[in-house]
Parts: sequence; C-alpha cells; structure tokens
Amino acid sequence: MSDPADLAVELFNQALESRAQGDLERAQELCVQAIVFIQNADGENSPDAANLLNVLASIRDERGDYEGAIEAAQRAVKIVDALGDDFSGDDAAHVRIEAWSRLGNLQRHLARYPEAEIILKRALALAIAEFGEASDKASNARNNLGILYKYTGKFDDAKILYETALENIEREYRREHISTASLYHNLGGLEHARGNFAEGEKPARKAWEIRANALGSQHPNALADAVAYAGVLDGLERYDESETIYRDVLVEYEKLYRAEHYEIAAVLHNLGNVRFARGDYAEAETLMRRTLAIKQKLFGDEHPDTALSMNNLGVLLQAQGKIDDAREMFQRALEIFQATLGDQHPQTQMARENWGEVAGSR
Repeated sequence: MSDPADLAVELFNQALESRAQGDLERAQELCVQAIVFIQNADGENSPDAANLLNVLASIRDERGDYEGAIEAAQRAVKIVDALGDDFSGDDAAHVRIEAWSRLGNLQRHLARYPEAEIILKRALALAIAEFGEASDKASNARNNLGILYKYTGKFDDAKILYETALENIEREYRREHISTASLYHNLGGLEHARGNFAEGEKPARKAWEIRANALGSQHPNALADAVAYAGVLDGLERYDESETIYRDVLVEYEKLYRAEHYEIAAVLHNLGNVRFARGDYAEAETLMRRTLAIKQKLFGDEHPDTALSMNNLGVLLQAQGKIDDAREMFQRALEIFQATLGDQHPQTQMARENWGEVAGSR
C-alpha cells in the first residue's frame, strides 16, 4: 500500500494540474483528498496540511465560494496557531503569513472589516520581523492592508502602504516588473475611489500594460486590470473606450467563470453605469438588476457591495421617475452602509444624499 504522505503529494500535484487547466471543481476535490491523507499521516496539526488548506482556500476563493474559502483559511490559521513555537523558520513564517493574509483578505471581501484589519496587521508585522521591511513578503502584506483601508475609506493610509510597497519592489527589481502591476492597479483604484480620475489613469493603464505584456491580454489578472482602467475612463467620461473594454472582457469572463461569479458582476455593474450615462435606460436597468441578483446570491442582502448596486439602481430608477422604487433602494443601501462602513464613509454619505433627494417626493 502506498504511503499516505506520498499519496497526498500525488493528489496535490494533480490538483495543481487541474487548476492550471481551469478545472477548479476537480482541483478542489483533489486538494480535499490530499489534506485527508496528509492529516492521516502526520496528524491534525500537520504544517503540510496548513499549507494545503491555504491552497484550498485560494481555489475556493477563485470559484467564488467565499464561505468555503473562509472555512479552509480558518482551519489553516488554527493549525499554525496551535503549533506555536514548535513551528519556526522561514517556511513556517511563509505558511503563517499566507494563512493570515488569505483569511484577512476573505474577511475583507465579506465586509468583516474589524476582523480583517487585526489579522492583516498581524501578517504584516510577521513579514517585517521575519523577512525585513523591504521584503516581498512585507510588500504583499502592505498591499493587502492597503486594499482594506481603501474599502474602509482610510485613503491616506492606503496610499502610504501602496507607495511604500511599490518603492521597495521597484528598488529590488525594476519599474516594469510584474510584481509592480498589482500596486499600480491599486493606486489607480484608490484615485478612482477618491474621484481623482485624471490622476488614476496613468497607474491604472500601467498595471494593464505590465500584466498583459507579461501574461497575455486574456489572462484573468490582465482582464481585471482592463476593467479597473475602464472604470477610470468612465470617470473621465470616455465611454466609447470603456464600453469596448467592458464588452470584450465580459466575453472572456463568460468563458472563464460561471454566470454568478463576482468578476462578471463587476463588469455588468460598470457596463450598466455606462449605458445609463449614455441614455440607454432599458439596457442599463437589465444590467444593474442582473448585477444586484448576483451580488445578493454571493454576499447576501447586508453587504456593502450589494448596497452599492442597490444605490446605483436607485439612481437609475429615480432618473426614470420611478420614485417609490428609487426611495426603497436608497433606504436599504443607506442602512447597509451605515451598519458596515459607518456614518462618515463616502458611500454612506452618497446614499444619504440620494435618499434625501427622494425622501419627500411622490
């Protein structure tokens, strides 16, 4: 009979191959089996099991199964925390940072912001302590924490983290290195969130160019960069350019993902806003309602991303004179933003202003 540890390695390699081929369901099944074998061989608190659980969490994240991804990430964190000082050295630090970062990013994705901040700060502190201030690990951890701060409206803090990470990576490698693409993407997204569209155009386009040149224009990461760049173009009212990008990316996403995947929802959301801006209310409403349905299924009714789609749909309904429907959308969005982001967040203020415009209308 084959050794369980050897079987685990074989299954894991098959999982990676399935993932590379785009068969995420099979990759998940094989990864789960590998974890069972490795824990049978080495015990429940096996460091190798924690490493495999990190991979399982990333596969489930890619599939859009966020709760399943959180479950795997929490199991990985539980193992590395239980091992304590018995699990040390560079490999141990790598597994810990990956486990904490993965869990923190997933909590951020599900709008569990206080929990996300605690664990992402923990990952950054360990990355600095073990690998140094200017290390790749520290840069990645800064990027993750910066994304959280962008979502929670701490824009200045996010910019400092992004720029510090970018400076360290460019010093270590070069200006056009693939490792810089995510940071240029996020700097562009940060300026978009602030409404500084002209300032966001250059980094957003740079991210797209770097990733497309390195990975190919049809790679999922390059497609995500294209969408982010198109969002900046929307702010500059360059709708001919942005709509072409959205429609091209949507074709590719529909080949890559299932119909209710988050990336598809993001493109539909942006495309709906473009059609609204161009006066095509009928297509805009179809796109926005489809977006809202996907986000409700992925995140539920109390998530700020769901609320953003409610708010945008409310603006469209208001423009069409459907005041009662618009009022309902604005009120729900405002309640969600207040509960998850607080009264001072820009999205809360936006929803409050929108609701105020229709509150007394008939």
